[in-house]
Amino acid sequence: MHALLITFHSSAPIEDLQAPFGDYAAALRSIPGLISKTWLKDGETLGGFHVFTDRALADRYLASEMVAALTANDAFDNFAIVRYDVLADLSITTGTPADPITAAIPSR
Repeated sequence: MHALLITFHSSAPIEDLQAPFGDYAAALRSIPGLISKTWLKDGETLGGFHVFTDRALADRYLASEMVAALTANDAFDNFAIVRYDVLADLSITTGTPADPITAAIPSR
């Protein structure tokens, strides 16, 4: 597995980004090899932590039209991409972030 931390700056109010980010999130569902994306916000810094099945598919995503359109958007700047190898054995043990719907269901 391979992970990408992608961050960027935007002065646009997050409320104005909800619809386009919702569309982007829906489009991410078709990205080969993407296991998960956790969306991040810290003030005017936005981004996400992406986990892929392997580095080649992470590279393919970075070279995609989706990422090109994101980085070309005048509303965003100061992009940073940090790569991580994933410690798969430990990650399998701890699992992925809980789905909020299933997390609210008490276990029996």
